[in-house]
Amino acid sequence: MEKLRKGIRRRSVASTLVRIASVIVFLLLWEAAVRANVRWPLQFGNLPGPIDIVSTWWSYLGRKQYYMDIGISTARVLTGIVLGFLTAVPLGLWIGLKGAARDALFPSLELFRPIPLIAFLPVTMLLFPTIESSIIFITFIGAFFPILINAKDAAGRVSPVLVQAAQCLGCGPVRAIWKVYLPAMSPELFTGLAVGTGASWMGVITGEMMSGQTGIGYTTWQAYHLLDYRQSIIGMFTIGALGFGSSVLVRSGERLLVRWK
Repeated sequence: MEKLRKGIRRRSVASTLVRIASVIVFLLLWEAAVRANVRWPLQFGNLPGPIDIVSTWWSYLGRKQYYMDIGISTARVLTGIVLGFLTAVPLGLWIGLKGAARDALFPSLELFRPIPLIAFLPVTMLLFPTIESSIIFITFIGAFFPILINAKDAAGRVSPVLVQAAQCLGCGPVRAIWKVYLPAMSPELFTGLAVGTGASWMGVITGEMMSGQTGIGYTTWQAYHLLDYRQSIIGMFTIGALGFGSSVLVRSGERLLVRWK
């Protein structure tokens, strides 16, 4: 057993080192392309190098406004994800189990699903009384559809044998949702949540760029208009880091709650 643990630790350390090395190689290649003023097939000579980006980013870490923008965007994303999860899971469960609900609701929902989040903005700004509520709705839409699709498919794949066994043990329909369906669906629900989290981050940035006054997306877009490309790229990588951290949290929650997977 001890030998097995050591082997697992070694593989984990090796995997971490490879990931760090891949990031370092990417940054070195980027810096080399900028210094060499590469113009084909991409015009790297127009970009600031990673050394300039990191030095500028370091100065941002001491600014209060930077953390305020991160906090505002994170709060919007979290609100949208929670609302999306609380509505998509029961709706997906209902559509997945009831043919009448699937026929009545799913065609209309599927009509809206392929629409890009940016295309929702004009209608959203007309429907909602404040800019803040319209941005949160965009983050909600980003999280809602991936969770809905995974919940619907997962509900339809729950083994009837499990349901029948629960019924034989005296489990009623409502209790079966908590004791049978949701545990069996949980791996796919977490997959939908991970995808929805990324989409929600794309949604909040879209909303802040188009109609916001605060948030990391707004500052990124504003920096682009002011030709401050360093700040624009810093905003881009900040968004990427926040999205990556959110996905890590979701996967950590999955490992904690779905230990049998």
